[in-house]
Amino acid sequence: MEKIFSFRYALLLAIYILSLMLPTNQAVSKKDLETINVNLSLTELIPVTTNPIINNEYTLNVLGTTVSIDESTESILSKLGNPSRIVETDMDFEYYVYNNNYSKLLFVAINNNKVVGFYTDSIDFNYLGITPSSSFEDINDILSSDYPMDYVITHRTKAHTLHLLIDEVGTKKVTGILVLDADLEHMGYNSTSIMGAELLVYDLTNSMRARNGLTPLSWSSTAAKAARRHSTDMANNNYFDHYSLYGKSPGDRLREEGIYYKNMSENIIAGYGGAIISTHGWYNSPNHRENILDKNYRCLGVGFTYQEESHFKTFITQVFYR
Repeated sequence: MEKIFSFRYALLLAIYILSLMLPTNQAVSKKDLETINVNLSLTELIPVTTNPIINNEYTLNVLGTTVSIDESTESILSKLGNPSRIVETDMDFEYYVYNNNYSKLLFVAINNNKVVGFYTDSIDFNYLGITPSSSFEDINDILSSDYPMDYVITHRTKAHTLHLLIDEVGTKKVTGILVLDADLEHMGYNSTSIMGAELLVYDLTNSMRARNGLTPLSWSSTAAKAARRHSTDMANNNYFDHYSLYGKSPGDRLREEGIYYKNMSENIIAGYGGAIISTHGWYNSPNHRENILDKNYRCLGVGFTYQEESHFKTFITQVFYR
C-alpha cells in the first residue's frame, strides 16, 4: 500500500527485508515503496544539565557545557577535547564529530576556526529551552509560532536556520536539533565529503539505537561497498528500487562482496539531501525504523552518492546484516 504525504518537496524511501531462513539463491518479493515527508522526531528522554542554562539563539547547552555560534575552535577543543573524527561536508564547513557516547552524539560545524552551527540528539541538550522532553506544543510556545506537526520543523531567523527533528510516529517529541549559520554556502560533493556523509549516517543510526537501549552496529566497509555501488547505479540510471535494472537483489550484492549472512535488510532513500535529514526520515517511517532498531543485526554499511543530472540528486543505501 502506498501512502503520500506533503512537505516542501516529494521524497522517496523504500525498505527491503529478507527473512532469516531465506536460501541464498532464492528470489525475494519487494515491499511497496513509500513516499514520505521531510520532518523529524525524537524519543522521550530526561535532559541532564550540570551548568546554568543559557537561553539564546547562539548557545547550545550540551555535555555539561556550552557550544556557541562564533566560538573559537580552540575554545571548543578545550571544552570537549579532540573530536573522534573531522568530516568534510558539501557545505563550507567541517563537522567535528563527538561520538564516544552514542547517547550523547554531537556534531560541531567549524568554518575558519569558529563555530558556525551544531547538531545534537544528546539526552542532555537544551537550546532556547527546547530539550529532548519538549512536546510539539512546547516548541510552538517557545518559538511563539504555530507550526503544524511535522517531523522536521524549520525555523528561520536573519542569523540562523533551526531544524527541529520530531518523532512524529512515536513520542511526538524532539529527537534532535540542527542549527546552521544563515550565510553558509554549498560547495558540492567530492569523494571525501561523500565518504563523510556515509559515516555521519552510521553515527546517527547508532545514536538512534543507543537511545532505544540497543548496542551499536559495527561498520562494514565491505557492505558499504555494496551499498555505494547500488546508490551509484540508481543515480546513474535514474531509477529507485531495491532491485537493479538487471534484477540483482540486496542479497545478491552482499554475496558478490563475499558476505554470507543469516539475515539482512536494506533501507534506501532518494531526494532527501544529506545525512541528518535522510536518517531522521528513515526513523520516521515505521518499517525503516524497524530495521534501524532491529536487535538482531550486528553490522551496517552505508553508500551515498550525488548525481546532479539525476531526478533525485542524492541517493543513500543502508545495508544491515548478521
